[in-house]
Amino acid sequence: MADAVTTFSTISNDAPNVYIARRTFRLAERDMVLGKFATRYELPQRTGKTLRVTRPRRLALPTQTLTEGVPPDAVALSIENVDVTVEQWGLVVLLTDVAQITTVHPALQIAIERSAAAMAEMFERELGTMLLGGTQVFFPGAVSARSGLAATDKITTAVVLKATTALRAQGAPAFEGGLYGGVLAPQQEGDILGADTTFQQASNFANVRRLEEAEIGVWMGVRWMRGNFLPVFKGVAAPDTSAATSEKAQITAVNGGGTIASAQNFKFAVVARDANSNLERKISQTSADIASQATGNDESFTVTLPTSGNYVYDVYMTLAGGAGNLYRVKSSVATASTTITAAPAGTEPVKPVAPASAVETFVAWLFGRDSHGRVELNGMSLESYITPDGASWSNPLAQGRKVGHKVMWKSWILDNTFFARIETGSTYSAMLPA
Repeated sequence: MADAVTTFSTISNDAPNVYIARRTFRLAERDMVLGKFATRYELPQRTGKTLRVTRPRRLALPTQTLTEGVPPDAVALSIENVDVTVEQWGLVVLLTDVAQITTVHPALQIAIERSAAAMAEMFERELGTMLLGGTQVFFPGAVSARSGLAATDKITTAVVLKATTALRAQGAPAFEGGLYGGVLAPQQEGDILGADTTFQQASNFANVRRLEEAEIGVWMGVRWMRGNFLPVFKGVAAPDTSAATSEKAQITAVNGGGTIASAQNFKFAVVARDANSNLERKISQTSADIASQATGNDESFTVTLPTSGNYVYDVYMTLAGGAGNLYRVKSSVATASTTITAAPAGTEPVKPVAPASAVETFVAWLFGRDSHGRVELNGMSLESYITPDGASWSNPLAQGRKVGHKVMWKSWILDNTFFARIETGSTYSAMLPA
């Protein structure tokens, strides 16, 4: 008779499932640099939630010589201002008492570190989103819009010179040493290092480079820093009436269920936001006209969203007739499908410009001093909180602790002429989630 073999699987119920290493492996590092170029303000307590920043306007220059003995007419001073209202942001992690004493790694300390990192990333995301509202945008070569970019339209000395020259011509104040500040994506840095000898030489100033702050060099009058948590956009296919894919949505006209007029044409688009960061990442082309059902004035549309669970989705559509802007009618939808029951009013946020299908667009910025600001409410700048260990009125059995962060702040544009955005393609992939 053959021997009976006792293997690990036979007696695994008497062994731990896994041995947990004491050392954890790292999260991906994010270089967050946009806030370094913002002018910081503080809003005093008990003065409301709105900060007003003012500056006197220039006086018109005299155009005629004086007449002897005749005083000239006086001119008036005028003030321009920008108002910004702070907003409150916060994040809380709840750890049960069981979780704290049964896990290998110190859950409380990890919660503190991760929640603090999340707040820092929130600042960078909001700064980047705000800065996309800037009106000075430059593209490589003869390209004049994001939709015209190809992967071969890479960042070059020539396009940086266009942006730098525009800032200098408009008198944008520089930072220390007469240099502007610049931020670019690693993919853009790679394009330049691989092909642009002007930058290759500039980036080798090892004596003053500060790698811990992602600083990479002085080039074309700009001190550059690398940021890898910047806006990146990929163009994807337009929604249509065929089945949804991992990147394309399906639009189906439905009889009843809403208030949309019958037999009207609409165009649609879908924007995919990263489910973790909420950054816009994939922007669809605009669909062809899709008509509502022709049976009555109570029609609706079903949108079968792309199948990727790595994103949440915004849906945009035109007013009836299919002409003009597309307006957001659904926001951050995580389910497989959603129903549009009403046409937009025309006051909702407008769809962002899509790159061409399959083209990834990267963003770089040049900043002069006082181009944008950030303000925090005094007494409610970024604060960390940990509920006490032990029993309390709301937690009588000491069954958990909470870790959180809170801030009341806002960022805003001070002067559109003091900064510029450069949008390019790249040889290198954005490595967006599928």
